[in-house]
Amino acid sequence: MRQFIYSLFSICLLSHSLLAQVNQNWCGSIEAMEANFKKHPELRHQFESIQNSLNAMSQTNEAGKTAVANYTIPVVFHVLHVNGYENISDAQIQDQMSIFNRDFNLQNADTSVVIAPLKNAIGDAKITFELAKRDPNGNCTSGINRYFDTKTNSWEGDFQDYIYSWDPTMYLNIYVVKNISFGAAGYTYYPGSFGPGDPMDGIVILQNYVGSIGTGNVNQSRALTHEIGHWLNLQHTWGNSNNPNVACGDDQVGDTPDTKGYTSCSSLIGSQICNPGISENYQNYMDYSYCCVMFTKQQCTRMTNALNSSAGARNNLSSSANLAATGITPAAVCAPAALFKSDKQIICLGQTINYTDLSNISAPNNWSWLFEGGTPNTSNAQNPSVTYNTPGTYSVQLISSNTAGSSSPEIKTGYITVLPAPISSSLAEGFETSTLPNSTWMLRNVSTTNTNWQQTNSAFASGNNSAYVSETVSPSSTIDIYSPTYDFSSMPYNALTFKWAGAERDQSSTSGDVFSLFFSTNCGATWVPRFSKTIKSTVAGVSGVVNGNFVPTSNQFQQEVITFGTLSSATNVLFRFRLVTELGSSNNFYLDDINLTTITSINEQFNHALNLSVLPNPSNEQVSVVFDLLEDKVVEITLHDVLGKTVKTIHKQAFTNGNHSISIPVNDISKGIYFVKVNVNNIITSQKIIVD
Repeated sequence: MRQFIYSLFSICLLSHSLLAQVNQNWCGSIEAMEANFKKHPELRHQFESIQNSLNAMSQTNEAGKTAVANYTIPVVFHVLHVNGYENISDAQIQDQMSIFNRDFNLQNADTSVVIAPLKNAIGDAKITFELAKRDPNGNCTSGINRYFDTKTNSWEGDFQDYIYSWDPTMYLNIYVVKNISFGAAGYTYYPGSFGPGDPMDGIVILQNYVGSIGTGNVNQSRALTHEIGHWLNLQHTWGNSNNPNVACGDDQVGDTPDTKGYTSCSSLIGSQICNPGISENYQNYMDYSYCCVMFTKQQCTRMTNALNSSAGARNNLSSSANLAATGITPAAVCAPAALFKSDKQIICLGQTINYTDLSNISAPNNWSWLFEGGTPNTSNAQNPSVTYNTPGTYSVQLISSNTAGSSSPEIKTGYITVLPAPISSSLAEGFETSTLPNSTWMLRNVSTTNTNWQQTNSAFASGNNSAYVSETVSPSSTIDIYSPTYDFSSMPYNALTFKWAGAERDQSSTSGDVFSLFFSTNCGATWVPRFSKTIKSTVAGVSGVVNGNFVPTSNQFQQEVITFGTLSSATNVLFRFRLVTELGSSNNFYLDDINLTTITSINEQFNHALNLSVLPNPSNEQVSVVFDLLEDKVVEITLHDVLGKTVKTIHKQAFTNGNHSISIPVNDISKGIYFVKVNVNNIITSQKIIVD
């Protein structure tokens, strides 16, 4: 039975593990739709009328054939990020574009797995997607925009969040974010949900559901295929509900059989649950299974009808005038925009860095590089290699060009850090005599914000100065301070001590700043965590909640002692202190009295040999248990509740001498206080952790 019920939904291709993580909240479309209708009740009647008209059109046009015309849709991606992994690459987005064009033009080879009863129903939508080449002002563009915006951490989907939208009557807007507050992997709206040109008329998707490379993966790479299906007026295969596996339903499409829907790839090939003798289309892109490989012919007809409808002005997208305005046809002739990356940004003396040209908008055929402090100092190669022989912090510049012109210079200031030669003496740093940075301590703001570590005389553990980060630091910033490099082979059995002071600004914040210590033995190529502290008032050492600017007394500094006996033969040891700030909770943070000394007593060294750390702490995802061994040992790691009951036995195995890090998931246990116990030869060391 065909029955119209308004609403809209999203998200396909979720594996069991992902479903568990989002608590089966696959989409937030119902909430988004209803919230918008409550704010704008006049849209509800308009939406119902448009949907009834489109449904009638699809039923009239159902001839069992796919579209005969080809449609091209200009696309623009808006990537919201805080300089983390959510700032996905151009390559990942371009990979997603290839997946769109494969799926909507029946070029995917995996249709070979479609069950026999539905092979004749496979449809070709004949829809091509292209990244826009001109923006709404007529300027050349890559079709990929990036914005530093903390909304990416918890996207709410309110009207004011869509400030970056380009005219939806000209472009398909796709927002890429880190997290969606209501637990969805993504969502969109049917045609007619808004008036033409409303900035909310687009798609929102999590960064790890874009493409099959980078942070994406093959299993989740068709989520956006599913979302575009909704955007072009396709319902779920079981109809307009977000309740698969509940009741048999219909999706207004004649060649998709009634179904309850699936939340995993069916183990019963050719399932016929709703109507005996009629196999269900669990392999459809609009199902919730993760083996979606097809649209049906009449689904393609329904999408074609949407592209020929004035609802949401979908009919303007593929018009000749719009394709010309967005630079698709004829193709815009543009100069490139210079962009590049390097395989390393921190190196030791004499090492080589490989640069990769990422220039976009249009392909360049000429490159002009300038490498401060490098050999060579200049290059015209597309992807040059440069050696650095002098310690310091250096900038890099690229200008790319083609027959249409030259780009503006892409200049990355302080992009490369070349470490000085390792030293073999102890360290005693109280930040008394030099400003920051200096010949000893190097700084790097990973987030490219204006705030960094600096010297202050307002608070200190001893002496008259300390290093600190001001409370004015931008939220979601990552700022590092690097030590010199050390040759431990001539100074074995070392301990690093330091003092820190921090306070929470707002106890209502769900998170806190995180202060961490890492070490590297390969010139910063890889890092090992050694210490981590979340700056929450409930965490030991943190000086409570201070609503104003935190200025500690000397006795509010907390001292830490970290030993490094397992690095006694390392010839290039580098330390990195990192502060990661979070939205709403940051206050002044201080670091002082950093000392690297040799432990004189071998017994003292063995007493500290385990050097147990559990980080981050608190945590709600997973923790890393980090420990050292001076010789091969059998180690058992267990997790206990406050009553001593064993909650998990993590590991009991032989470990070689050296540093080890073991991950323990904690998202499957209740909130509360627990103890990690490490048993080495019946000597037990424990540390309290908080699961929040």
